[in-house]
Amino acid sequence: MTWHFDHMAFNAPDGQPIQDAFNALLGLTPGRRPPFPFPGRWLYQDGQALVHVIEQAALDEAALSHIAFRTDEDAAVVLKRVQGSGLPYQVAQVPEDGVWQIFVQMPSGVVLELDAKSGA
Repeated sequence: MTWHFDHMAFNAPDGQPIQDAFNALLGLTPGRRPPFPFPGRWLYQDGQALVHVIEQAALDEAALSHIAFRTDEDAAVVLKRVQGSGLPYQVAQVPEDGVWQIFVQMPSGVVLELDAKSGA
C-alpha cells in the first residue's frame, strides 16, 4: 500500500490569519472546498489543497487538527488494516467526492486522516 501526503488541517476561530500566513510564506491561495456542514477553507498550490482550515468560533487559538495521507487502495482495504491495528478511529465521507476519510487516533495524540476511494 503506497501513501502520499495529502494535506494538514488546523482548527481555528478564524481562518483568515492562517490563510494570510500560508499565502505570504508559501504562496498558497484559497480554492474549492466540498460542501461540508461546517465552516472552513482550503488553501491550494498547483491544484492540490495542502492546508485545510476548520473554523470553530468557540476556540481561543488555532491548533493542528490532523495530517492526511491518501492512497489508491480501496477504502475497504484501508479500513480493514486500520481495524486490525486496534487503534481508535472514525469514518466519514467527503461530500460529492466519494472519498472515505478514516481518522485514526495515534498513540502520540496526533490524528491521521487516511483517504481512499470506495471501489463499490
